[in-house]
Order: sequence, then C-alpha cells, then structure tokens
Amino acid sequence: MSASNIKQQHTPAIRQFQGEAVVYIPLSELHPFPTQPFKVREDSAMQETVESVRAYGVLTPAIVRPRENGGYEIVSGHRRKHASELAGADALPAIVREMDDDTAIILLVDSNIQREEILPSERAQAFKMKLEAIKRQGARHDLTCTQVGYKLDGKKSVQIVAEQSGESRTQVQRYIRLTELSPSLQQKVDEGALALTTAVELSYLMPDEQMRVDEAIEREQAIPSLSQAQKMKKLSQAGELNENTIRAVMTGENRHSAALANPAAQPEADTPPHIEAGSSPSAPPTSVPYDLGDKQYAGFAESIADLKNNDKDCSCTPDQFLAEFTGFVNKFHKEINWFHLDYYEIVFPALSPAQLDYLRQQMDAIRTAVDKLYNHVKGT
Repeated sequence: MSASNIKQQHTPAIRQFQGEAVVYIPLSELHPFPTQPFKVREDSAMQETVESVRAYGVLTPAIVRPRENGGYEIVSGHRRKHASELAGADALPAIVREMDDDTAIILLVDSNIQREEILPSERAQAFKMKLEAIKRQGARHDLTCTQVGYKLDGKKSVQIVAEQSGESRTQVQRYIRLTELSPSLQQKVDEGALALTTAVELSYLMPDEQMRVDEAIEREQAIPSLSQAQKMKKLSQAGELNENTIRAVMTGENRHSAALANPAAQPEADTPPHIEAGSSPSAPPTSVPYDLGDKQYAGFAESIADLKNNDKDCSCTPDQFLAEFTGFVNKFHKEINWFHLDYYEIVFPALSPAQLDYLRQQMDAIRTAVDKLYNHVKGT
C-alpha cells in the first residue's frame, strides 16, 4: 500500500479530534522536541505500532507547535512519527497548538510518563524537566507565594509532579537525583545492575569520584550495595574518597555479603590450586606442587615422610596441609591490613557499644575456630 493510500484510506485531510482540528502535516516538516528525554526504540512495541499504522492509520493525532524558523516541533507523537516513516506514510495527523516552552515540556512529559517501557534515566530527566517547568510557571503566575515552586493551592512543585505521575514524592526526588549520575552509571541503572537507592547515594559523589567508582565496578566485577554507597558518600563529604578507600569499601563488604548469600560457593575461591573445585579435599593429590628452595617432592607420600622428620623446620615444610594453612594465614593478614587504612579511623569511633560487642563476638568466633582446628589436628 502506498503512502498516499495509507493517508487517504483511513483519515480525511482535515477532521476533528476531541473538539480540536486535526491536519495532516508532511513528515519532513515535523521536528523532534529539542530536549526530548524519551528514546524512540526499534523494539517489538514499535513493530506493533508500525503494523497498526499500516492497517488502520494513526488513530490518535500527534500534538505539535509551530517553530519560529518554519515547520513544526513535536510535543507528543515522536513514536507515531517514526512508526509512520517505517510504515511508508508521508504525513502524520496532528493538532497544532500555540504554547510556550514550559507548557510544552509539561505536556511532553505527561503524555509519555505512564508508558511501561520507560528507562529510569528517561523518567529521571522527564521528572526534572517537568519540575523545573512548574517552578518557572509558579514564579511567573503565583506572585503571592513567598517561595518559588509553590502553586496557589500551597503544594510544592515536586508534590504536584508526584501526584500527577502516580509516584511518591520521595520516589520522584530519587529519580531526579539520577540526573547527577555519570552516563555510565546511569546506564547501569537502566540495565538493572545498579539499584535506584544505591545510585541515588552515588549521585552525591563528585564527577571524578563517580568515574573511580565506575572503574572499581568494572575491575572488581561487583556492584556496590546501598550501605557501601552510603559509606562512599560520607568519605566524599570528608574529602577522603579515593581509589584505595573505594576498593576497601567494595571488596570488604562484597566478600562478606557473598559469603552470607551463598556460603557453599565460597570455598571454591580458596580451594588449593592442586585440588579441583567440588572434589573431596581428603583425597591426597597424586603429586604435591610445592618447591621450596632446592627441595622437590615427587608425591604426597614423600612429602609426608619429610614432614615426620623431627628435625625438620616446621615453618618451611612443603606438606599440603601446612602449606595451605600458611597460605590462608598470610591471606588473612593481608585482608586484616585493609582495616588499618585511614578510612577506618573514621569508622571505629562511630561504633556503638552494641556494635563493638558484635565485633568482639566475631573475633572470639575466629579464635574459637582456630583453637578447634588445632585441637582436632593435635588429636589425630
């Protein structure tokens, strides 16, 4: 079906829609809104719209406003225009309205904000645009108000945005904070990798700090939790957020959280290199891959025989158990050293008596576990 047939078959050149005149405007004369926050995506929903346009034409006209330099600016109908292009149409039914920038912005947001497929970054920018537009309207039209942003009924602008969008006031404020995030972190929110509440905390970081956090996310292959983001925010406010403190915050809590969420998976990371993950550690390997100095051992039995030598230096044995345990202790010392960073000097005085008691319980649990292991080894 040709483009002209699509237009002529479904709608006359001029008609009425809810009391307003509808005219057909050539697609070449229609231009996107300059600050349009909503992306026009080539997805299944767009394909369905294209098929609908081919079958029935555009049922709901777009809303446009005249441009000073000619043509029309789309306020509502960006997706319909694109679908018409894909369907082979040459014109779009539209209602032409004269409106100022703020009225156009509010209409643009209101006509799109209820769509389900809107990304968080799009919703954030839309809320911000509408909030600023309402504030400017309040400043112009509500001269009796003592604070810009209040309307005649006494409501704050953000409250109006919330009520008209079906969101809570707090949620609207959260979304607007996303506009302070770097594009890369916004993308992580859009992809569902970074939680909204966590992203809000990160939005308070300086641009260079956000870049370092983003680099840490890629390097550690881990997403900061809400509590980690809050720690980074406090460090930033104290002027102490840097690559080292970011790493200290992210690696420490992520390991702890991972262990709580899936404790069975944690031993795999600490499995000795010569024992395959999932295999029983009680079965000795066929060979012991330890070379200390000029000593080499062909098999496990030879290592055990050397271990039983009463004159042997126990700190230098290549035996499987002691070598692995020594590696664990060294790793433990390395991890503990993170808590000697300047960052933790800020944290420790803030601990309550209950929190200090919890910390002592954790230390006691470590000592108890080590004593239990020693007694078990001693008794064998």
